[in-house]
Amino acid sequence: MGVKGKTGLWLQEPSEWNDDGLRLTFRTTGGVDFWRSTLVNTVADNGHLYYNEANGDFTATVRISGEYRDQYDQAGLFVRQDKDNWLKCGVEYIMGNWAERYKYDGSALVVCSGLTTNGWSEWSPLPQLPKNPDYVWMQVVREGKTFFVSFSLDGKKYEVIKLFALPTASKVLVGRYATSPSGKGFNVSFDSYSLVQPA
Repeated sequence: MGVKGKTGLWLQEPSEWNDDGLRLTFRTTGGVDFWRSTLVNTVADNGHLYYNEANGDFTATVRISGEYRDQYDQAGLFVRQDKDNWLKCGVEYIMGNWAERYKYDGSALVVCSGLTTNGWSEWSPLPQLPKNPDYVWMQVVREGKTFFVSFSLDGKKYEVIKLFALPTASKVLVGRYATSPSGKGFNVSFDSYSLVQPA
């Protein structure tokens, strides 16, 4: 069991954090990530995850903001079956390009999701937004074995960006995450978090 906070438990507790019941803030440790094998042959499972357990259907929603500064700084929602099967979705900071042929104008906050199944990760970024938003809302809805991932720029209108399944999962860890794979760490803030399960 992880270190307990006011509204969740830590998997890889950061050294600096605060949970006042309405807002979670923390500073990531440099060089931490959740990623497995694809593209860069990196296996990392040392990112920060502040989670609750969910068994059955749920809707998880959160608003994210961060002082992103280094390549691949990222924050959002996380759903974890185990170290080889999980989803992360939210905002990732890209400076110039993320692979040789895939470039962005300047520094972009990219809304994305990454699904890992059987130890292999995939990454699904949306096109660069015209303007980097101050906040992004993320939502994950579970209906049986199916998960819907959505984002919003105003907390009202959500657009689905991914549909996937974890067919063997019953209980999962659901919560807020952030990592700094190539940087020295950054400050991140989560508010309006809710995890709603049917009675």
